[in-house]
Amino acid sequence: MLGHAGRWRLRARPWGPDLAPAMALRAALFRGGADDRDAFDAGATHLTVEDADGRVAAYARAAVQRGAEMGRGYAARFYDLAPLARAFPAAVEVGRVCTGDAGPEPARLLLAGLAALVEREGVAVLYGCASFPGTAPPAALGRLAQHVAHPWGPRRRAAETVPIPSGGTGPLPPMLRLYLSLGAGVSDHAVIDRDLGTVHVLVGLPVAAIPPARARALRGIRAPA
Repeated sequence: MLGHAGRWRLRARPWGPDLAPAMALRAALFRGGADDRDAFDAGATHLTVEDADGRVAAYARAAVQRGAEMGRGYAARFYDLAPLARAFPAAVEVGRVCTGDAGPEPARLLLAGLAALVEREGVAVLYGCASFPGTAPPAALGRLAQHVAHPWGPRRRAAETVPIPSGGTGPLPPMLRLYLSLGAGVSDHAVIDRDLGTVHVLVGLPVAAIPPARARALRGIRAPA
């Protein structure tokens, strides 16, 4: 166990059959209940936030990458990550984030687990795709204009992309909103993902950008070693 908050327990696991409840949550969120397992699962660390009965309230897949490995991950199928790799030679790619409907505490614990992984591996950035439901570009994309990353923002690779416009309205996904509050930047374009039926942006959170007080708070909810 990596940490706890109230009735929730944070765990980190390798790929294996004991992840079935987490895979069910992931399948429900990303594919309407259909199997969502893929080739990127086996080499990743799987973070879960569970209660005492084993009910999974939050989940994320995390993969430590160094150098050329960043060009072989999930997000690299959609984005040219060469600028990110030059700026940050070691990274944690975060994917398939599920936060359920159990309130904010599981999401905070999940972020603390990612912080623990970053600290243990000595990497300088967290990154991954943050999705909006549906394949029509949402009006809220314009809210990201002030967060476009330079100079490490990714270049275009996907077949269907749309630029981030100036100005917008509407809600942002909760985890994206949380990342932005910690100092994250985003790509200057969004990708239309027909496979998952979403529109997503590449989000990068440099560790050095996290306000010190927020970093201490994340460390504080982990159990002592």
